[in-house]
Amino acid sequence: MTQVDAQQSGEPHDAESRSGSAAKTRAIIVWAAIGVLFLAAAASAVGSLERTVYGARGVVNEYFDALQRGDAAAALEVPGVALDAAGLQAAGLPENASTAMLRRDVMPDPTEVQFVSDTVDAKGVHEVTYSYELDGTAGQTTFRLTKVGGLFGHWEFVTSPLAAVNLTVKHSSVFEMNGFALDTRQVSEKGAKAHFENIANILVFTPGSYTFKTDTDFVVSEDKRVFADAPANVEEASLDAEPTDALVDAVQKQFDAQLDACAKQVVLQPTGCPFGYHVSDRVSGQPAWSIGSYPDITLTPGSDSWLIPAVDGVATIDVDIQSLADGSVRNVSDSVPFTASGAVYLFSDGTLTTQLLTE
Repeated sequence: MTQVDAQQSGEPHDAESRSGSAAKTRAIIVWAAIGVLFLAAAASAVGSLERTVYGARGVVNEYFDALQRGDAAAALEVPGVALDAAGLQAAGLPENASTAMLRRDVMPDPTEVQFVSDTVDAKGVHEVTYSYELDGTAGQTTFRLTKVGGLFGHWEFVTSPLAAVNLTVKHSSVFEMNGFALDTRQVSEKGAKAHFENIANILVFTPGSYTFKTDTDFVVSEDKRVFADAPANVEEASLDAEPTDALVDAVQKQFDAQLDACAKQVVLQPTGCPFGYHVSDRVSGQPAWSIGSYPDITLTPGSDSWLIPAVDGVATIDVDIQSLADGSVRNVSDSVPFTASGAVYLFSDGTLTTQLLTE
């Protein structure tokens, strides 16, 4: 075989080799492109998960989900929500604020929850804003979160989404919060006593709509609604309980009964009573008292009880008087005007005590 023949016979083999190499190159390029696309998709998916599930938004979503399920325990378990005394102080919330109302019975139920924005400040803190509706009122709240522990760490609230309501209950110690009946002592420090005016600091979830009122047989107040939409804020609420007709009637009966008890005393000057009778002669027999006109009472708030302002009434005395001069006896039936007042103590168990005052 000549050199030319050898070269000719090798050309098909070289062509096949070049063709195979080109195919392998194309395959490598295709697979590399697929790999790049896969990595890009994976990175995109991870980024999406980081934003919506495992990132700052994910923590807020978890918190909202707990609120909507009425699961107070789950809401408090979200990182950065629960606060101890030091955390309350750092957040600017009252250190004695009660956690008793972080419970299902009064939890808010936000609807139409929508993500609005997620911005990052210079310190890397995310400010995540959501919109929602509460009891028909539209609202918007911004939550502050940060990542703790580096790449494989977790997200948590920098500012807890808890807030506090500084509640004043005047003229009563009982109230309702979103329909749940309470005594101020249940949301006060241990050993606290009920007073005529009571103050309690109550922790609440935000965002939340909370309605406070006093509504008992004896006292009632107007509703006070608190729309708590700002984390770590202190909201103010005050209930001014007023007496009902039932309380006035009950006090009137006790007041009248005490006047009747005064009238049963067979003396000219009944002890602890607003009326009496003076004579210069001698009493013959026993005097008899009766109430000719009962006073109509009203109630006004005092410093530590309800007060009955001074009211006028008339008592009647029937007595035989013997003259010191000649010993004759005459019957006297006389009307005795009097003025009386009182104090009323209303207790949380629904009982009351009326105290008749003579001065």
